[in-house]
Amino acid sequence: MHITIWKADDVLTVPVGALFRQGDDWAVFAVRGSSGRATIIKIGQRNNRTAEVLSGLAAGDRVVLHPSDRVTDGVTVAERGGIG
Repeated sequence: MHITIWKADDVLTVPVGALFRQGDDWAVFAVRGSSGRATIIKIGQRNNRTAEVLSGLAAGDRVVLHPSDRVTDGVTVAERGGIG
């Protein structure tokens, strides 16, 4: 059974696998050029797959998915072949 408790149209989201804690805030490594930059974001609703982004990112921004502890602010990142 699936029960929807919240739904909205035109919402910016990120995969929860991109989120990490930075102090009391949520953050992602946003791709800026060829670097990953730690970026504080404010999230709203979330489920086990996605989180609503209220601020900190814009549509089209790319983020590092499942960053390991080796990913630090300013690290060089390269996009892997993927979906699409």
